[in-house]
Amino acid sequence: MIPDFSPKMLRGFLNARIEMAGYRAEFPDERKSVRRKAMTFDEARVAERSAIMKRARVTAEQFELALAGRIVSLDARARLWKALNADPASHGIRLLGGSGQERMI
Repeated sequence: MIPDFSPKMLRGFLNARIEMAGYRAEFPDERKSVRRKAMTFDEARVAERSAIMKRARVTAEQFELALAGRIVSLDARARLWKALNADPASHGIRLLGGSGQERMI
């Protein structure tokens, strides 16, 4: 099975990470002894978006295109995947321009 690093899959992972940040803020883990400043659902989502953009070093426009499942530049796409801790190269995949990818042998 070949992992899928397409723009549509990137959209799904980005949206999931952002939504999960909101749900973690609304429903914190009661077992954890360290308490952070309480954030609302929307504040946590905005903070996660900013954190991903900062880690990936992408512009707001590139991030919005990725969130919409549209094609972003090859470098921005690779940096976004790495910001999500999913490096395509570690899975033997090389990203190509547009939405392409190929398996490295």
